[in-house]
Amino acid sequence: MGPQPVGGRIAVVAERRCVLLFTKLSRPGRVKTRLIPDLDATQAAELHEAFVHDLTERLREGDFELMLAWALDPEEELPSGDLPAVRQTGENLGERLYAALSGAAAECRWVAAIGSDHPHLPLARVQEAFDRLEAGVDLVLGPAEDGGYYLIAADARALDPALFRGVSWSTERVLEETLGRSRALGLDVELLPVGWDVDTPRDLERLGRHLAASTVQCPRTRALLAGWNRLPSP
Repeated sequence: MGPQPVGGRIAVVAERRCVLLFTKLSRPGRVKTRLIPDLDATQAAELHEAFVHDLTERLREGDFELMLAWALDPEEELPSGDLPAVRQTGENLGERLYAALSGAAAECRWVAAIGSDHPHLPLARVQEAFDRLEAGVDLVLGPAEDGGYYLIAADARALDPALFRGVSWSTERVLEETLGRSRALGLDVELLPVGWDVDTPRDLERLGRHLAASTVQCPRTRALLAGWNRLPSP
């Protein structure tokens, strides 16, 4: 049974942290499709799997519980693994985010969701979001260069379906509209540094430069890019 609403918001059980990693099964033609035909469909699926692996391994080291939130077709079963997992539910991303976050709030006071399109996301950035929540902020967003956000973290008592309702998902207005809804709900919001997703061939080229010039631990992604001659010399 999920958290019970109190005045439209959520009653919280325990002062714990939880991160939901939103992702999909690594199937050719189903993931990273904007990288095709720069990559073929199989390579795009391999890259997606590498992103999930590298990000998961980094997040395991965090001071929070980690859970996978899978986008699945009705006939697809929840993948097995050593991490807790849930099925995404809802008609759009907003509904899926609220369902997953409010579900996690049944057990955890501070909850966050991130996507698997940024394998280079620093663990310290996620920890910072939780630190701000514990300091009393209602909502923390990680703005993305494309106008969306790469992270959303909330005090579970501040979660409200209105925060996600009617947002123009997959457009450059996502962050702006989310901030507007936050103001309407009277939430205290803080922003993390701007980040970027890896969606397009240009993003992939940028990721290669980033990995070549930094010490960020993305071993599986780094190995794939090196094998495809897409990792520049440092």
